Amino acid sequence: MSDGAFPWPRFEQLYSLSGNCSQKLNVEQFKEPIDIIADVKQRLQELVQRINALEEEYDGDLYSIVSFRIIEIESAELTDLLNQLQEMKSKNQGIMDDLVVKVQNITNEVDELERYDRLKVVQEHRKSMILKRSLSSCQSALLVTPTPPVTAHPGSCSFGKLVGVSHPKSSMLNHYGSSYRYGSWGMDPWPALGKEDQYWLTILSSSNRYGNKIRVFSSYRKFLTHSGAVDVTFKTHNAQGSGGTMYKDAYYYNCYNLDQLCRFDMTTQEILSVKLPYAGFNDKFPYCTASSCYGYSDMDLATDENGLWVLYATELNYGNLVISQLNATDMSLLKSWNTTLYKRSATNAFLVCGIVYATRYVSSEVEEIFYMFDTTTGVEQNNLAIQFRKVSPGIQYINYNPRDKLLYVYSDAYVVSYSLFFS
Repeated sequence: MSDGAFPWPRFEQLYSLSGNCSQKLNVEQFKEPIDIIADVKQRLQELVQRINALEEEYDGDLYSIVSFRIIEIESAELTDLLNQLQEMKSKNQGIMDDLVVKVQNITNEVDELERYDRLKVVQEHRKSMILKRSLSSCQSALLVTPTPPVTAHPGSCSFGKLVGVSHPKSSMLNHYGSSYRYGSWGMDPWPALGKEDQYWLTILSSSNRYGNKIRVFSSYRKFLTHSGAVDVTFKTHNAQGSGGTMYKDAYYYNCYNLDQLCRFDMTTQEILSVKLPYAGFNDKFPYCTASSCYGYSDMDLATDENGLWVLYATELNYGNLVISQLNATDMSLLKSWNTTLYKRSATNAFLVCGIVYATRYVSSEVEEIFYMFDTTTGVEQNNLAIQFRKVSPGIQYINYNPRDKLLYVYSDAYVVSYSLFFS
């Protein structure tokens, strides 16, 4: 120590300053911009796909005009997000500049203090720590046992758990008009040969309760332009409620005025009906908001990677949600799960990878996924808080399609789709 005693008070002062820097670099300050950047990245990819599709198919017709308008809207929304990021950057720039100066000053002074280490103790200590970490890493690698292959089960899809929902990817008024506030739409997740590009639409009439036909389009382009529609009408066993869905070239729904499920074969037009044991029907256990209910939503058919499901409630389970996996051929129950979610406390529900997600009304513009039930583990959670934007206050139908991983939604006469984000 030829340069005198080590300046310990100065060292403590620098240590305190570095602690203040750590406190200022709070993760919460970066969470919102990081989320926005992730959203921008996802939407940019989708926008590129839309532009490429428009370049390939542009012919000046109505479909091209609609596609171009959607691109314009998405570009404007991206601009808004980028402006938000710029505002955040400007807001935090002063803090960051100040921190950079302080960090540089601390670094310079620590370098000065290190000159007191004539015996190179600090330098050798660093080398020792690096060698120890390398040795530890080698030992850990030698002890690792290769993971055996695991067969995927419900709730364990490779893309992880649900963490977010996009802004509406597309939205338009249904083909029948604004007076038809209840309905459903989508694409068959397991289509018959030659029907891979088909889209379907159903609406309810007679007090938002009764439906007797399915409108089919051979492509999404024709669905958008309302062209080439084919109406298929039920000869018997009409539909009740907007909880029906398409699966393996058949439409599944609650039979009108009955505690039964119906299966309508889209090719043969034959109908099979089967009683759903103990299920509430005729508005006994519908989905509800705090002020009103979605009429005749007692039986909700759903699809996911594992097949066909029905969501309903029974008196035996005190009006709480019951989940049953169905045999798509004869609609027999393969397995059922009782939950503790009171069905009337949810506005709707859907499944992804064997996990049920339930929604609730937050405001006229926002809906929230607040609940999940994993059919593999039996674990329930009611604090998810995954919010998404709506095009209209009510949501009468929501279903996940495992083929394109989109949510298909019917909202107060509007047909809407959303992308899902997974961990």
